[in-house]
Amino acid sequence: MQTIPFPVSAAAFPLHHGVRELLENALDQALLIANTRGEVLFATRKTRVILQTLFAERSDDLIPNEIRTWLIKGDTSKPLVVRHPKKGEIEIHNFSLSPSGSLSLMRIEHRLVEQGPKALLALGLTAREAEVLYWITEGKTNPEIAIILDASLATVKKHAANLYAKPGVPTRTSAARCALSVLLAIASPGSASLAS
Repeated sequence: MQTIPFPVSAAAFPLHHGVRELLENALDQALLIANTRGEVLFATRKTRVILQTLFAERSDDLIPNEIRTWLIKGDTSKPLVVRHPKKGEIEIHNFSLSPSGSLSLMRIEHRLVEQGPKALLALGLTAREAEVLYWITEGKTNPEIAIILDASLATVKKHAANLYAKPGVPTRTSAARCALSVLLAIASPGSASLAS
């Protein structure tokens, strides 16, 4: 097996533009190659979306300062975890590509904060209606939801009836489908723009 040596500067990273673009868009992982000067030599589209989401000072040519500081001064044998209360967290694993450590391949994993019923407020529901709808999507019956929410069965039925009208759906199943589309869109960072 032949190994391909990785260069130590962006100018020496000779990927043809078409090949680079194909790799950036085709790879379904968040991968980043950068040097200790903070220059981005390669990043997949998924990486760019994740970094744009979590770092305000982000540019396409430089890695965020927090990551650069970790590469230079931190313990890169352990992953770097960066948390954001609303946008989730990322865990970055470093794989040194050069003996001096001046060139790194990083794999980034993005995990969203569990939104649960709060995400369903986007449908124009009240907080209680969102809770009822969330439990409907979890396959719970009205009596089960009443127990979970410590509410009467009549109250749960009333919230359920009200919440069908707000997203404009006629049935419990279509309301659950509408809610799942919101919940799944939030859980799939690559499916929509996550810019702040």
